[in-house]
Amino acid sequence: MESLRLKRRRINVHRNNQFTKVARIAGILFVVLSLISGLSGCAAPTKIYAKNTQLGVFFTVPSNWHQIPEEDIRSYEVEGADAASKSKADLVLWQEAYSASKETTAKNILQLEAPKALTAFARVRALTIEESDAMSYNGLRNLILPVTDLITGSSQVVEDFQLLNEEEFITETGRGLRTVFSFTPKGGTNETVHQTALLANDRQSIYFFLVRCTTECFTNGEETANGIIESFTVKGRK
Repeated sequence: MESLRLKRRRINVHRNNQFTKVARIAGILFVVLSLISGLSGCAAPTKIYAKNTQLGVFFTVPSNWHQIPEEDIRSYEVEGADAASKSKADLVLWQEAYSASKETTAKNILQLEAPKALTAFARVRALTIEESDAMSYNGLRNLILPVTDLITGSSQVVEDFQLLNEEEFITETGRGLRTVFSFTPKGGTNETVHQTALLANDRQSIYFFLVRCTTECFTNGEETANGIIESFTVKGRK
């Protein structure tokens, strides 16, 4: 009888030891999983979110891109500009620009000569009463180049102009165009431009988004460019 009790005690001790081991393993697994979860929660972001909550506009670029300071863009735009151009610059409500290269400057963003690295530039600008009354799809299309005249051949401001694609772009807060074209600035390198221009429903402002690079660069970075283009979202003023 005594040996039977001892046997039972041994069995219970063995079971308790097994339970302790299982509990210990479960505890270790819990700690490991918690660490993994914590590490993934602290992982570096893969995108930069450029946004203006008040105006209801945002886009994303890869996290390793570089921002061109807004004050640099403003300074370059008004430097040597006439009164009319300065007045339009004063109507800019928000703008942000990014590039895949830290060598890209405000000059590269605003001049016709193609930047050597893929760039993205967004701007929201208020319209004057005259601009609001006159703004049309042609006006949106021609924001940086006289695209309409280049299509018809009545302008030769640049060379090798090609309209690659154009489609209507409509949101709940506005409507406009997505226009893709390529051209060669005089003495420059052929470049490809994807331009989104949207007129707000109240006709008081325009939303403008430009993704561009040399044509070779744009083709090589097409997947990245498309992701940036598709990220551009306009929800309008709150």
